Amino acid sequence: MTDSARFKQVQCYDDRPMVTQERALLHVLAFSGIHISAAEDAILETTGATTNFEDTEGTWVAAGGALQGTGAGAARWYKIRHKTEVELGFVAEFDKKTGNRGAFLFCSDDDYDGYLVWWTATAVGISDINETTETVLCSLPLAETGAAHVTVGVWPRRMSSEDTAVDDIVVGLWFDGKQLLMYAMEYEEKGNHVGFAVYQADVITFDNLHLPQLHQVVEWTSVDPGEVAGAGLSRIIGYEQIRVQARYDGSVRIWRNTGTDVDWTVPEDRWLQYDEQQQAHGPTHLRMVGALHEVDVFRAGDQGHVFALAQDPNAMSAGETEARGERRHKAIEEEQHMATALLPPNPVIEAEDVISLDSTSWRVTAINFRAAWRGDLESGAPVLESNMQLRECLA
Repeated sequence: MTDSARFKQVQCYDDRPMVTQERALLHVLAFSGIHISAAEDAILETTGATTNFEDTEGTWVAAGGALQGTGAGAARWYKIRHKTEVELGFVAEFDKKTGNRGAFLFCSDDDYDGYLVWWTATAVGISDINETTETVLCSLPLAETGAAHVTVGVWPRRMSSEDTAVDDIVVGLWFDGKQLLMYAMEYEEKGNHVGFAVYQADVITFDNLHLPQLHQVVEWTSVDPGEVAGAGLSRIIGYEQIRVQARYDGSVRIWRNTGTDVDWTVPEDRWLQYDEQQQAHGPTHLRMVGALHEVDVFRAGDQGHVFALAQDPNAMSAGETEARGERRHKAIEEEQHMATALLPPNPVIEAEDVISLDSTSWRVTAINFRAAWRGDLESGAPVLESNMQLRECLA
């Protein structure tokens, strides 16, 4: 006799401890059959150039397309800091190409007060760094040598104090997908910089540092049985200003709309009609209320005090609340200066692209197409026109 079993509503999930918003969105898109996407980066260093780094200790140079650090000889860590600030939490990835005693710097201020997750040929661990003074918080005897693809995750986990939003963080370290370290520790807010470090007189090279724009760590992501993919999408995005839009080439673009690079400069002889509208008394103040913090964001001007209010229960730290407030206030300010442009269509320009028109940068809010007749009845011809709704693009 042969037994048989039947199953339904099977659900698979990824239980890795740290998943960024970008990674979670890619999972949901893949669930709905979309496998071609493009996302923005907060940090992407692939050449080894020191241009985007600052305040180096020891010697850091570009060597063979990678970032090479050499210690100055004393028994301490010699650090380099990236200019870009990164709010908690995040997942950073990079390649360790040569050298065995290296470290990843995180939550650092301008004076190198921060934390290091480090590795040697005999151990891995985490240290509290106060400029040149190191306090080892955790050390595990693990022999890891040679080249590796390294992943570092930093995740705020306990947020109970009214004075300090983040009390504890969890730090994870992976080499080539193998988890080496997961450590929960008390968190002291110092700064938001990341970087690298090399020990004593060692020489070490790093390459391909990548930290996504949507780097915030989410608790979990799923599309449950019977749900549409949009339900999982909304759980990830929440109150954040994240755009997930299909593009003309069939891909999906994932980004936070903060960039100002111009995608197309409209020739002067191309547009047919152009009208601007300016709101005289738009909001000049935004009050942003997070889970534990409230901040005010202002913009320049002398029109008086016109307030707007936004709430985001997912904003758990003072810095995060401030950052989200600035993004929301910028969006409010952009909507005070609008324009409408009538011109022949450009098929590769889509909503939320940035165009330059009449020496002003605009974000495309919407595009409508229409068939029209240009010229008189005898010598005219049918044409396709696009009506673009625009809002000012602010730096």
